[in-house]
Amino acid sequence: MVLVAGIQIAPVFLDSQKTWVKLSEFIREAHDKGSNLVSWGESLIPGYPFWLGASGAASWDNADQKRAFSTYWQEALDLNSSSILTEMKDLARELKIMMMGGIAEKSSGSIHATLITIDENGELINRHRKLKPTYAERLVWADGDGLGLKTVPFQGYQIGGLNCWENWIPYARAALHKQNEMLHIAVWPGNSHVTSDITRFIAKEGRYWVLSVSGLIRTDDVTHLSEEDFPIKSVLDLDNKKEKLWQNGGSCISNPGGKYVTKPVVGKEEILYADIDFRAVIEERQNFDYSGHYSRFDIFNEPLRK
Repeated sequence: MVLVAGIQIAPVFLDSQKTWVKLSEFIREAHDKGSNLVSWGESLIPGYPFWLGASGAASWDNADQKRAFSTYWQEALDLNSSSILTEMKDLARELKIMMMGGIAEKSSGSIHATLITIDENGELINRHRKLKPTYAERLVWADGDGLGLKTVPFQGYQIGGLNCWENWIPYARAALHKQNEMLHIAVWPGNSHVTSDITRFIAKEGRYWVLSVSGLIRTDDVTHLSEEDFPIKSVLDLDNKKEKLWQNGGSCISNPGGKYVTKPVVGKEEILYADIDFRAVIEERQNFDYSGHYSRFDIFNEPLRK
């Protein structure tokens, strides 16, 4: 039995350092409760680019959109030189805790939605770039690659994770399942209507534990930004927005039988906990293991070769 924690919080939007300071406090709290692993939402550092769909982001050569993109790029993390990544590693080593969570990663002039994994020794053991950004996300995030599409060891078992709508891709899930994945971590920007169905479905399909972790973005999380750095702020008309939640959370946890351990948490910051019994995975796979005894990859792989 190991205790895992999903940290549902809002970022200090477009301020990576302050967001990390906030996140680190929640990580310490989860550690103090006995957690062996913590996760957080997609691109929490420095925040999900929620403004795209609400501000006509596809306008060609728009000066305000270009400025917002450059601010976002400045706050994204370069995994080769980020001091925040160094602080993450140091904290993981200090607390002897594994971290798997979302950041925006910059490489040259591009940005990726990246899921990073840091082990209990403070080593960055995986980075998975989102394979295909969804819809408007393609205006700020570049396509990822398959280098990070792998499981990693945790407490003697294999765990893995995917970013947001990647969790809806059967081939992506299967790629991890074939690597003996027993705990699946799904990170999301934060919408309960997305997480509620898929979390239980893929848990029942894969016969593994699923920890879905979302972020939050509220109107108050954006008001501190200057018009100079984030001119899109005026287009969003924050003062008159009736609904104060741009992203409402929806973090939840399912057991290998597809039953909620923790139902979706909406509209508030909270840490979700679950005691993970990996033996329950094996018990559920006694009757159905789709990449094991119930697989027919001799047949299913054939169309992929043509």
